[in-house]
Amino acid sequence: MKTGARGLHPVSSLLFFVSVFLVTLLTLNPYVLSVSLFCAVLLDVRFRGKKAVKGIFSFLLPTAVLITLFNVFFAHYGVTVLFTFKSGNNVTFEALVCGAVYAFRTVCMILWLFCFNEILSQEKFLFLFAKVSPRLSLVLSMVLRFLPLLSDNAEEIGRAQRGIGIDSKSGSLFVRFKNSLRAVSILITRSLEHAIDTANSMTARGYSLKGRTNSRRYPLRFVDVLLIVLSVLSCVCSIVFIESVEAQFNPVIFVEPPSVKGAAVCVLFFALCVSPFIFDLSEEKLWSISN
Repeated sequence: MKTGARGLHPVSSLLFFVSVFLVTLLTLNPYVLSVSLFCAVLLDVRFRGKKAVKGIFSFLLPTAVLITLFNVFFAHYGVTVLFTFKSGNNVTFEALVCGAVYAFRTVCMILWLFCFNEILSQEKFLFLFAKVSPRLSLVLSMVLRFLPLLSDNAEEIGRAQRGIGIDSKSGSLFVRFKNSLRAVSILITRSLEHAIDTANSMTARGYSLKGRTNSRRYPLRFVDVLLIVLSVLSCVCSIVFIESVEAQFNPVIFVEPPSVKGAAVCVLFFALCVSPFIFDLSEEKLWSISN
């Protein structure tokens, strides 16, 4: 049985991520995005540990740099010119800052999606949508689980190939290319077989039959009610007070100065984002004390 943040009710989990995604995508305000990024890093490291830290430095930071540079070199709005290419295109400070903000918002979304896969499991997804559309909910749950499963299978195949002397990172270029193609072929075949096995298994268990009940019940606890309330309040507050967290970068950089309404949005959003981390940590401490 999963405990902590992974044991949250499916409804509160779904509302939490809908609210977090909506608020993160709703504004380019650096204060709001900083709150989102900080809490996403906390929760992702909490769930995945060293793997999350490695992914941040090896994948997410380079991705952020590429997005920033892409915006700098291909967007030419702004009035503060840093330098000019021979072609006559200007590189502006506003485009640089805007690219960095877009990059960190993208990183935020990727980190929250990692947390999404940890909290809103396949079983919870089926609990929420199986009665509405059984086939669609099964397909969507398999798609959401596909990327993490693909990554785990790729690592396992890589270890197995290295164990028999077939390594895609050593040898001549042709040998590495050949070994990489073999690994990709095995990975695709294995993924397709897993999808077929999952579909057959669900059919054998009577999935999508009328009157089917869920294998597990999710009690609605106080923390779930609190998370639902925070999700709704944060979402409504962000929409109503959207002007208080406004930010724009064309033609000049403008960020709405701090105000009571803006502070309310940030505080509510921070309380929402950090609540699963605090709940997961506190429940672990309670378990350690009881044992």
